[in-house]
Amino acid sequence: DVDPFNLPQVMWALSTKMHPKHDAVIIPDLSVLPLDPGSNPSGITHKMILDATTPVAPETRGHYSQPLDSPLTTKEWEQKLMDLMNK
Repeated sequence: DVDPFNLPQVMWALSTKMHPKHDAVIIPDLSVLPLDPGSNPSGITHKMILDATTPVAPETRGHYSQPLDSPLTTKEWEQKLMDLMNK
């Protein structure tokens, strides 16, 4: 799927593969360090699991393509744009 340590890949997977209704799970009332200012009451919080992995059979929901590589001419277009901006 994606490298979990590669932020662009993770963000791509979250934006293309995750459906909030089906792929997010909220687990309420879990313990956390009481120093967390966001916990109310102190020491209790909710946590969320996001599943942005590619579904496998028998789940057929959605069409999940692979990320595209840059076209071969990308560098040429970048250079043309830089030349135009420097004029």
